[in-house]
Amino acid sequence: MSDFEQAIRNEKPDELIERIKTSHDVRRVVNWPGRPDIKIEIRLLSLSEARKAKVDNQLEFKKDGIAVEWYNAADYREQEAAHGMWRAFYNVDTGERIFRSAEHLRSFCTPDELKKLCDEYNAFSEECDPSIDELSDESIESLIDTLKKTPDQVQSKVVSLNTAWKLVRTLVARLQA
Repeated sequence: MSDFEQAIRNEKPDELIERIKTSHDVRRVVNWPGRPDIKIEIRLLSLSEARKAKVDNQLEFKKDGIAVEWYNAADYREQEAAHGMWRAFYNVDTGERIFRSAEHLRSFCTPDELKKLCDEYNAFSEECDPSIDELSDESIESLIDTLKKTPDQVQSKVVSLNTAWKLVRTLVARLQA
């Protein structure tokens, strides 16, 4: 059978699964907000990096003696984004991080720039690591079968915490059955 014939007869791979499987260390070049002549690279954070950003944010609030309450929750989330985003932005020419810390990012970026960069990051993240809740049962089974063959891919390929938790819940439920 020719390649063309095989392409016709073979099932089309689930697009969502393919996006999840290829989502590790994904990078995209974008314009700096308001500066189409300046390009930066956005790199999706790993689960470990995202967790570290959350911990660093908690430690910063604790060190400054600020309790997280309903009235400062938006500020807390904004600062959590800063802790993540400084890790995600790279100089296209050198491949080095643009910012050294969350404080460096906050001191350099305007609130509008940071919001636009976060929006760009979030849209890119959703594109590369879609919600597993969109998967059919058959697609979830296919993803689990793929990851069973090479379990190390879970750590390197699944960057969404929601996706990772869904996989854990699915597999634990099977153990209880």
